[in-house]
Amino acid sequence: MLLPSLPQLPQIFGNIDIYLFDQLLKGRIQPGMKLLDAGCGGGRNIQYLLQAGVEVYGADASEKAIEKVRELAARVAPEAPKDNFVLADLASLPYPAAAFDVVLCSAVLHFAENEAHFRQMLQELWRVLKPCGMLFCRFSTTIGMEGKLPAVSPQKYQMPHGPVWFLADEALLREMVLLLNTELLEPLKTVLVEQERSMTTLVLGKV
Repeated sequence: MLLPSLPQLPQIFGNIDIYLFDQLLKGRIQPGMKLLDAGCGGGRNIQYLLQAGVEVYGADASEKAIEKVRELAARVAPEAPKDNFVLADLASLPYPAAAFDVVLCSAVLHFAENEAHFRQMLQELWRVLKPCGMLFCRFSTTIGMEGKLPAVSPQKYQMPHGPVWFLADEALLREMVLLLNTELLEPLKTVLVEQERSMTTLVLGKV
């Protein structure tokens, strides 16, 4: 088998999240699966998946992002219908229940307006996931950053790089796992980015 050279890797995988790549290595995303990237942006996490036989859908609240991800799909997977990528609010997705084998939501949930909005988005992602499916989320939390960020309002913090984000704490995440009546496929994994933010990976299996 001819392996790709190192300079070819970005052309194949794009800027895929390393923790999502870990799920690929573990075989949790397979050709033929129906996958939603909720908050897809320009498609950085789905460039490879579009070419790997996965039936990819994307939703984002930004019209510009949808235009960009449609351009990406047209370039790397011209057979993918452009209508697979839609403008949508993640708290009210335009899909039936149990529509997807895999739901991704990377670097989005910390944009929640408040705790109620955070819960609504997470429950909506769960609603469209099939039984035995995987929900992969990565977002900023307070884990490892307790007391290090100025609070603007309950659970909203002024981030060192400028914006105000909603940051869930570990207790809220554990509560949501119980509320969804599910299990963690992976332990909670949090990466501290110096003193700027923490990024937590939440991977759930729907029973």
